Amino acid sequence: MGLVFDRTVSPTAHYYMIKGRAAEIARSLGSPVGGPEHMFLAMLHDGGWPVTVISPLLDLAQAEAAVLAIVSSPGYSPPPRPRFLVPDGSVLTRGAEVAFELGDDYLGVEHEFLSMIRARESVPARALAGLADLDVLEAAVLAAKNAAPGGPPAGAVFLPAGQELAAPLKRALAGALPDSTTYALGSEDERTWMCVLGPGDSSDPAITREVLDAALASLNRPAAGG
Repeated sequence: MGLVFDRTVSPTAHYYMIKGRAAEIARSLGSPVGGPEHMFLAMLHDGGWPVTVISPLLDLAQAEAAVLAIVSSPGYSPPPRPRFLVPDGSVLTRGAEVAFELGDDYLGVEHEFLSMIRARESVPARALAGLADLDVLEAAVLAAKNAAPGGPPAGAVFLPAGQELAAPLKRALAGALPDSTTYALGSEDERTWMCVLGPGDSSDPAITREVLDAALASLNRPAAGG
């Protein structure tokens, strides 16, 4: 199949911000050109979408350290310098290919993240492979991206009243997940819900409740109930 030339995608404001930060990071690390590793570091420093989705599934500090370890290693090759380099630096990106594939008419940070982990030879993919299942990370981002805005999906379970989805509970949820699963989160009427997602975004409310209750119990909190 040939390349598609009659489609364009417009980067979001968030994408522009992350790309600008990536150029700064690249220069601070001695590279005039930014690559996936610098884009990923910029995402981590930003802490927003899609980092909020993958944060329960891996340790972000370890992820940053793993990327920096590769970048500082003797065998590291920085991104190739393009023929024409703009004065404020350049960042090589591939997210548009993912946006085209998903049928989106915009270029977001999630597209760039997906392009990184799909390219298994990229620095972010190599760094994250030792910390998490890359397919699970992709499923989590896609599930969050495609979540229906009209309310919780079928099989979602609400957190008990008064429970806040703070970092300790997120870590406990990640630790209670069965292999090859992730979870989606949302809120409705100021109540937080979660849904454990398996292969193909399948969900079983019994598994979701089991994961939530196990996470709550590990923190000595009351179970979700019936």
